[in-house]
Amino acid sequence: MNIATSSQSLGVAITERIPLILKFEAWPNLDRVAWDNLFLAGDFFDDVGPCQSWSDGGRAKRCQSDGQWLSFLYRSDAEALSAPPAHRITMERVRAFVTECDERLAPRSIQGLVTDLYILAKALAPQQDWAWLNMASKHMLNQTNRHSLPAPYPIMGSEILRWSLNFMARTVEETRLSAKKQAIHYRQALLIGFLISCPIRRRTLLAMRVGSHLRPMSDGFTLKFAAEDVKDRKARNFRLPKRLVEPMRTYLEQYRPLLLSGKDTDALWVNQYGEGITADGLSRELPKITERYLGVALRSHTFRHIVATTIAEFDPKHAGIIRDILGHATLAMSQKHYNRATGISSCNGLQSIVEDIRKSMPIIGGAKRALTPKNGVSEPE
Repeated sequence: MNIATSSQSLGVAITERIPLILKFEAWPNLDRVAWDNLFLAGDFFDDVGPCQSWSDGGRAKRCQSDGQWLSFLYRSDAEALSAPPAHRITMERVRAFVTECDERLAPRSIQGLVTDLYILAKALAPQQDWAWLNMASKHMLNQTNRHSLPAPYPIMGSEILRWSLNFMARTVEETRLSAKKQAIHYRQALLIGFLISCPIRRRTLLAMRVGSHLRPMSDGFTLKFAAEDVKDRKARNFRLPKRLVEPMRTYLEQYRPLLLSGKDTDALWVNQYGEGITADGLSRELPKITERYLGVALRSHTFRHIVATTIAEFDPKHAGIIRDILGHATLAMSQKHYNRATGISSCNGLQSIVEDIRKSMPIIGGAKRALTPKNGVSEPE
């Protein structure tokens, strides 16, 4: 079947290779209308969409998940796209979808896609029995154990911040770089220093706007996030750490205008093209930069784990603040970081004891020989 022809008959034209994530404008008309109806807003006299209370981040995430599902259908079963969106979600198709995803995604990511599909299915057809899909999502959740921690990273928060501050200072004095390159390097180092000092989630980081989320004060900056800006729906208002105040001023007054190159955006973090950094851009570049300069590839979420482990290891009495700093709903994740840090400290302590024993072995051996009679018979106590 010609994909372009079949796509046009469904209300959208796709003439090139189908991407793995289908953007909203490329969805069939049926799906775009169904999606928009989920978010209808109004008063109690109007129809209100079942998902109108979702945050912008939740909508974007599930829109992307639905885009992956639709891309799969375009590539494997295009005829199914003529049916209503909820009718296409069958056990056989979901199984095939998971099998395909398994070749390119981690189990945790696949589980997230299936969960999003279940949430959308319930919203689209609430009277239909989706117990099988819910069960599949829960089984995958148990298998992936998504609440387990990743392996600890061989770098501490203090090391990252120290590198950030030093690199920014060297960049200012570097005369061999062009002005644009200087601005890029400075912004990279400042963003990394910001992430380790203020470990907010990626979508919150990239949504930051000058004047609304970052507000200048006479003696520094205030960071202000409304409930809709953060995952746990709890507004936050705190000061930018003092060590980043002057670097942030330098970025805003000197380097950010260079990156903008005359373009107009209030995005705080600007890329080399004068536009706000995108999620794809950050996910692609951040691991490269940190591996190049810090020796380990770090993603935005990794900084949150490093901060949590640092707190738990160096200030275990206050491990409970991890929940508030990282925006977790419960203390469970804080306890996991505390347990890991305790385990690391215990192992280090054990190694120290073993090393002390090893060093003292000749003395112990000599003492034993001195206490043992030549005839091999010990004296009675």
